[in-house]
Amino acid sequence: MEYKKAFELIAGKVGEELTKNGFTRQKVSTEEGGDPVALFTSDNVAYSVVYITEKQQMVLRSCSMTDEGPDNEWKTLATWLYDDAEATQKDAESIASDFIEGVSGTAAIKRAKQVKQKKKKGDDGNADPKFLAKRFVAYFPELKDEIREEEDCYYPFRGATFARDHIAPKLADYLKSCSRKEAEKLAGVFNLQYANGDVDTRSIITIVLLNSLEDEQYFTLAEFFNEDLAPAAKEARKYKGKTVKPEKPKKRTVSRFSTLREQQ
Repeated sequence: MEYKKAFELIAGKVGEELTKNGFTRQKVSTEEGGDPVALFTSDNVAYSVVYITEKQQMVLRSCSMTDEGPDNEWKTLATWLYDDAEATQKDAESIASDFIEGVSGTAAIKRAKQVKQKKKKGDDGNADPKFLAKRFVAYFPELKDEIREEEDCYYPFRGATFARDHIAPKLADYLKSCSRKEAEKLAGVFNLQYANGDVDTRSIITIVLLNSLEDEQYFTLAEFFNEDLAPAAKEARKYKGKTVKPEKPKKRTVSRFSTLREQQ
């Protein structure tokens, strides 16, 4: 499906969801470089959907609103690779569903509080381990139910434990039979999520997921790692086989933890 049509489908569905919550779609020109963008604003928060043609990425972002409009300190909430030479309408609809989840419900309420805070200098990324897990649903659809079960049973989301128990085994099996082109595409997911991930997410990618692979499967992917992930993965490979302690599940009733999360 051609990326412009996919973009309008995704932006349209996101707009429908945001309109229910009082957002308005604004008329805006394309991004620098001709990238299509859709902007949705409310009194406090702005969301934008943009397709970065050079990188073939569909991106959902948010920022705070000022009296003059969006403050343009955009925070990336979700990023999906979209190669219109291969992608279908089903892929576009999957992206739309993920973006809708990102702008609705509890997550959006928390974001409305957090988005008012200035981004701290030195932050490498903001995509958390649960965000990483959801990126693999496109490859392993059964993860959707497993993620929901994890959310129902544990708080906070046990990123390292979930990756070790649910993603790593599927990843190894996939790499044993995938084509070179498919391996390159999957490596692109790792490159992207490593670039956008927070400290925990980066550790899960290198120490948990990549180090779970035997050499043959690992090097099938490593051939396509970019200049950021390649040296980090190589260094982490030294720790393969060493125990990484999983997170201890925290009780949902610990209100102090929730307060601390909101203050970060």
